[in-house]
Amino acid sequence: MFKKITTAMLTVGALLAQPAMAEPVERSLCVFDVVGRNGDTYQLMRDYVLAAKEWGVEFTMKPYTDEALVVADFRAGKCDAVELFGIKNRDLLRFPGSLDMMAALPSYDALHTAVAALSAENAASHMRQGDYETVGIIPGGMVYLFSHDRNRLADWEQLAGLKVTVLSDDEQAVEMIRYVGGSVLPASVSTFAGMFNNKSADLSYAPAFAYEALEMYKGLGEGGGILNYNLGILTFQINIHHERFPDDFGQKSRAWVFENMWEPGMRVVEQAESKIPKKYWVELDADSKEKYNEMFTAVRQNLYDADKVYDRKMQQMLKKIRCREVPDNAECSDVTEGGPAF
Repeated sequence: MFKKITTAMLTVGALLAQPAMAEPVERSLCVFDVVGRNGDTYQLMRDYVLAAKEWGVEFTMKPYTDEALVVADFRAGKCDAVELFGIKNRDLLRFPGSLDMMAALPSYDALHTAVAALSAENAASHMRQGDYETVGIIPGGMVYLFSHDRNRLADWEQLAGLKVTVLSDDEQAVEMIRYVGGSVLPASVSTFAGMFNNKSADLSYAPAFAYEALEMYKGLGEGGGILNYNLGILTFQINIHHERFPDDFGQKSRAWVFENMWEPGMRVVEQAESKIPKKYWVELDADSKEKYNEMFTAVRQNLYDADKVYDRKMQQMLKKIRCREVPDNAECSDVTEGGPAF
């Protein structure tokens, strides 16, 4: 009996000696989704919130349909964490925000390679800037050029004089439109589709989900088309005020997001792309595609020289990834964007 009591006491003592599990910290997560809480992105982020409990953080989600507002609230400290488009993230963290670079990656496989590199532990120092840290990247889909007149898309020189919607702070798009001789129409995420649909704009660039979610099929009508050329690949990026989170939160988050949210994100992208009728896609012949490639190479070089939009290290990394996949591109042997690719 004495032995049993002693054993029980030792067991209880051992349990009491163990450190108590820390209570999770409560933090806010502001989620941008053009559709709101019923949107695909918002639903994806629910899984992230569940995972974050394992890293000691209890998130309360708040949906936003206005990206400018969610950025303002994050800057003001009203959001401990935020999910937003990578192109918008350039204003907060230039290096990860530069991932959504114009025509920089030729495929989703190439994006996967880039996100894998950014999610690795040895990239952690590049994912912080001041008080901010990017703690996850999710694929958002290729960006395509929508036009009321499909016949204007085969050659970029035919875009001269046309009015193109541009998100108000998307400097890379402004540079591209000026290069081709088009007219910039300032817009926001909530207004650009309406401007295209009511024909106040001739052209608009958007990912595939905009076709249905933002009803851009209304603007395409019978004579419209979508250029089947990748103008860039959008990502959704997750930022935090890193001082408000456990020290190891950022790397745990980046690794988990890459391992667990890439495939669900791609399923959403592929579903959206499959909903666009084949009749709208405008294919380029080899010569026309090469002309587009050369135009975007020149635009990216202008932005590299200006050193005001993209992070140069990111620009160099994406060129190397791009040229591994399409080594025959003329730029791959030229000294552009910081040097040759090989």
